[in-house]
Amino acid sequence: AFVERPFTEGATLDHRRIAETATVAVRFLDNVIDISEFPLSRQAEEARGSRRIGLGITGLADALIMLGLDYGSDSGRAAAAEVLRVIRDSAYRASIELAREKGRFPYFETEPFLGGAYAAELPGDIRDGIARHGIRNSHLIAIAPTGTISLLANNVSSGIEPVFALEAERRVLSREGVFETHRTVDHALEVWRRTAPPGDSLPASFVTAKDLSPEAHLKMQAVLQPLVDNSISKTINVPESISKDELASVYRRAFELGLKGCTVFRPNPVTGAILSDVESGPPHSHCCAPEREGD
Repeated sequence: AFVERPFTEGATLDHRRIAETATVAVRFLDNVIDISEFPLSRQAEEARGSRRIGLGITGLADALIMLGLDYGSDSGRAAAAEVLRVIRDSAYRASIELAREKGRFPYFETEPFLGGAYAAELPGDIRDGIARHGIRNSHLIAIAPTGTISLLANNVSSGIEPVFALEAERRVLSREGVFETHRTVDHALEVWRRTAPPGDSLPASFVTAKDLSPEAHLKMQAVLQPLVDNSISKTINVPESISKDELASVYRRAFELGLKGCTVFRPNPVTGAILSDVESGPPHSHCCAPEREGD
């Protein structure tokens, strides 16, 4: 939504509007803590004691495609880190302002907070603001899976994941308890089809999960994690044919990069998949597909 002049040489991200949106979102999420009803009083005490929120993003891969950037490239990772830094800094400044207006979170202690490794990397004005006024929320940034949210946002790519497939089939459980298959088209592809001159070939920036190595997935997570004070949901798609040693190397590499965690998804006939590439078709199961859960 913040890409201006998509699929042109002048395509840019509007960082000013992103910063303004992040500022409003922090106030919104902070209000949610106050109006939420919790099953247990201990839960309410913890939530309101730390006032932890988790502002994130979705549609990163689509944005990179519309900017003409390859998800697996250095320039793609640099653009992703730049926009998340804008969100982080805007969120922290908004939380400091909320602390001035409504008070810091009850568990806040200045020295331990500013002495943490994450806070040490914050810009000087933000650290100074926290020292003077405190901060409203103990944590502010999280990258959630956003699988369903991304569908509601015109089927953009999910979270910081690459586009799974430009056109896919998605299994959805209906109100009647029956699985239905719906064809989906990636948002960036729809935008390109509406704006591209007839006969134009698909830009090289249209990269999907199957085009990327596990290393490319891990590097994207690694460049963004230092900007995230909660955690990151990131799925690394690997082929069914991957060996045990290759799979183990993904986790070893994640450890080497200092990642908090990672998830690997390997399609197979037993577990199946919610999404399937239109070209390859869905994996089939002889006995254990979700469609037979009621048997």
